[in-house]
Amino acid sequence: MHPAIKIVSLVILTIFSTQGSWLTLFISTLFLLPFYLHLPDLWLTVIKMLLRLKWFFLSIFILYYYYTPQINSLEAQSLFIVNNFVPGLFRISVLVTILFAVNLFIKTSSKEEILAALVWLFSPLKFFHIDSERISLRAVLSLQYIEDLSLRLSLYKKNHIIKTSLNSENSFINTVKQKKQSLLHLIEHSGIILNDILMEAENTSGKRLTIEPLAAPLIKQILFPIVLSLSLYLTL
Repeated sequence: MHPAIKIVSLVILTIFSTQGSWLTLFISTLFLLPFYLHLPDLWLTVIKMLLRLKWFFLSIFILYYYYTPQINSLEAQSLFIVNNFVPGLFRISVLVTILFAVNLFIKTSSKEEILAALVWLFSPLKFFHIDSERISLRAVLSLQYIEDLSLRLSLYKKNHIIKTSLNSENSFINTVKQKKQSLLHLIEHSGIILNDILMEAENTSGKRLTIEPLAAPLIKQILFPIVLSLSLYLTL
């Protein structure tokens, strides 16, 4: 599929998923499922991403559960608990659907393809004297440095776990203190790493990315985002 069509389809699916209903998520899943069935390797990466976000999903679930308006009617007390679960579950489902779409886009597109697609999509900005290539390059480099940030944090976390396990004691209180200290170290180190990466992004020179001019997408590929947007619009 044309890289520009991938980006447009991802944007459409993300917008409608956040504004739609359960039916919207179901239709979005139907569009994504054939790609995941055709490329089984995508499942491994998306499952890893979901496991990393498990505590984030749990926090959303708890917040929506406790901040959903309560029902005062005695007849509705039995439905109160069930109704409080639904909003959080829906928001988590929206994020999971978007996560599947983003994973599909990233794993099936190279940095060069993403850069070329962004340049092609932003090319009308040249009429307003806006450097579309610079904007596109910054977007691609941001993806690269986000990956770098994730790798550095995981490496630091592994090294810190090894150090704490060597100095650990069996006391429960010491274990809780060590976990608290590890979390504080990780948060502090995350800020340091992020600052270093931002400095590298601004000061690093000499990186070369080739931009190959993209041809216009085929008509049958142009129909895909149109059909996608119409299908999702009808669910609103």
